[in-house]
Amino acid sequence: MEHEIGLILLSVLEALFQLGLLLVLAPVMGWCLDTLPFWLAGRSVGTVRFRLLQTARFWRSLVQVPLGGRPALALTAGVLTLVCLPAVTTGSVLSSLADPLVIGLVVLLGRGFLGPGLVQGEAARLVPAVLLLCLTEALIALAAPGTDGLSGLCAMLHIEPEPGLEGALAACALALGIACPPLRSDDVTQMLSGLRDRHEREAARSIADVLNCGWLLLLGDLALPVSVGLAQGGVQGWWLGLLALGGRLALTVAVAVGLRLMAQERSARLTALFAGVALLLALAGRFGT
Repeated sequence: MEHEIGLILLSVLEALFQLGLLLVLAPVMGWCLDTLPFWLAGRSVGTVRFRLLQTARFWRSLVQVPLGGRPALALTAGVLTLVCLPAVTTGSVLSSLADPLVIGLVVLLGRGFLGPGLVQGEAARLVPAVLLLCLTEALIALAAPGTDGLSGLCAMLHIEPEPGLEGALAACALALGIACPPLRSDDVTQMLSGLRDRHEREAARSIADVLNCGWLLLLGDLALPVSVGLAQGGVQGWWLGLLALGGRLALTVAVAVGLRLMAQERSARLTALFAGVALLLALAGRFGT
């Protein structure tokens, strides 16, 4: 009994650590998404310190004046995503709830709640993203029936690797990243054009960073599920999972920035191409065994 209680407490502590770490990384990733394209083009950019200070002001003000309405729903969606996804290991207390379709829909709904209205063209991004999430869910059900969300899928692939399924998931993640890229700074500005309160605008930008972090983490977990550490791996598995998390997030940010620089975001042709590749790889892996 005491051993079971200890395991539950350990999984709760891991979930809280994961949430805190990702909330710190969220503004850093947001800064990279906004400034790396300009920096690579040879233009001067601001430092990450300003972004971190802005985020710190947001969390301090949140303690004094809680959010309400749509921003509160958007922040709840982002935090729920970060705490449920198996970021470090599969042993987090809520990782069994990390169904790709459900988590993806939660993030997309959070983006819709971020401002008074949707950014121009957002609906055109959401429809293919939902279809691709449904395709991802169907491929997992076809190739790995009975798995318990992303956590169970990661654990299964550690024990019994399936290259066809792993390639299909990577193609689905890339298609999702093309069809529905992370929100740009300009997107958030356009979404908040009706707001004049500075506090609300800064809060929305910090919430956008949390939602972008959750979206990129979902794509990273789909693309590289075997990089998530096993809960049974002990301390060594936890540290390896932590290092893999950093590499996974860096890779997803690099791919997102690369797509932006090559002007391939929201390319219907590339989205359809990688969706087809995912389906072919999943079918080949399923019927090739």
